[in-house]
Amino acid sequence: MTMFRGLVGEGARVGEQLRIRRITAYCLLAVCLMVVGTIVTGWENPVRTVAVLLFVGAAPGWALISYVNVRHLSVTWISAIGLSLSIAIVIAQVMVLTKAWHPITAVLVLVLFTVPLLAHHVLRSRPPAKVPSDQASAAPAAEPSKTGTEAGPR
Repeated sequence: MTMFRGLVGEGARVGEQLRIRRITAYCLLAVCLMVVGTIVTGWENPVRTVAVLLFVGAAPGWALISYVNVRHLSVTWISAIGLSLSIAIVIAQVMVLTKAWHPITAVLVLVLFTVPLLAHHVLRSRPPAKVPSDQASAAPAAEPSKTGTEAGPR
């Protein structure tokens, strides 16, 4: 039994990582919705500024870096922020060089590319479906090991 103790802890850790990934993806999807909503309605206030900065600073990078299995949440976030800012700088540089400065369109296109990735993270981090009790009881029970390593009466 002791040799499987680490595996049980590992499964719980993976489940927690999936839960955190799903919640983060939902939150970033909400930020995307807020950005699109404030841009489409033309609502210019500090909420729009914060939403756009939060989106551009974190969402695209998090949507991409979360495909890499990073063990530490802090490394995931610092990588996501760095990647997001890099993407924003490249997009801004392209707009400057082409003399086509349209930041609102650029943000909307970035949202268009980010939302499917975030939705995929929500779908892939769902908890596994539970097995109905009739199927679980129909499976044959495993034979106990005869190696003599079990603790118990002899």
